[in-house]
Amino acid sequence: MESTQLAPIPAAAGQTQSMVDEVDLTPVRTYWQLVRQRFMQHRLAVVGLILMTTLTTMAIVIPTVTGDAYQKTSLTLANHPASFINPFAPFGFDTIGQNIFIRLMKALQTSLFVAFSAVTIIVVIGVTVGAVAGYLGGRVDNALMRLVDIVLSLPSFFLIVMLVALWGSGNPAVVIFAIGLVGWTTAARLVRGEFLSLRETDYVQAARALGADDRRIVLRHMLPAAMAPVIVAATLGIADSVVVEATLSYLSFGISPPEASLGNMLTNALEFFFRSPALIFIPGITLILVVLAASFLGDGLRDALDPRQRVKG
Repeated sequence: MESTQLAPIPAAAGQTQSMVDEVDLTPVRTYWQLVRQRFMQHRLAVVGLILMTTLTTMAIVIPTVTGDAYQKTSLTLANHPASFINPFAPFGFDTIGQNIFIRLMKALQTSLFVAFSAVTIIVVIGVTVGAVAGYLGGRVDNALMRLVDIVLSLPSFFLIVMLVALWGSGNPAVVIFAIGLVGWTTAARLVRGEFLSLRETDYVQAARALGADDRRIVLRHMLPAAMAPVIVAATLGIADSVVVEATLSYLSFGISPPEASLGNMLTNALEFFFRSPALIFIPGITLILVVLAASFLGDGLRDALDPRQRVKG
């Protein structure tokens, strides 16, 4: 069979054949392909993603498998050292015979559940307020932004403590709603700023000229383009929410025993600091790892979602 050879591309007017031969035939990559490539080049972000995925998986699987074992006590096992076979307790037992590892995983599950749920509320309220303000503008925008200014003028942590104390401390749902109702202002400002610039773009004006209603324009054309900074803010908000929940529990306003959280594990271990420092270091280091993982992940997403960033290589 005779081999087929491609004929050279003919040169256009004003072009030499060498200029045609140098045409860049590299395939065009989509925006999300570039985002993935930029993210993978951010080593700390990849480490943060792996660490957050590992911690989240362990916090879901281990408490599900062990059930209510995190609440069980045994005076015969009090201060028992670490063991890896029957019983499996890589961190040993605390002063009342509770398995530190199992209780730590339940505490991590509670803290992550509070953080992800609070961030969901933050995103829903913030995106809704920011989208309405940025799209409608005028008096609506002015009124909503003055509401944002009022919330920002209040000391956020003390407002959260006040809400938790008013609604009843010790309930995870109360902590979630208190954090969510206070922390939505940053997301609202980010979305408003994006909408103010997007509503004047050509494709939004074209959609409006073709008769698309406001709901379709906002949900289909503007909101997807405005979500990049919200994703970054939500990721960083996970770290803030975990710290706030731990602080509330540490001050006895958050999750109360017998339920476990990183904050009340730290509180319960304070009186044993000199006798059993591991009781403080283990939940403390876990809290630091969660915050670092979320922070690295947020930094990587911020760089990856920025279209001005160049891809190396």
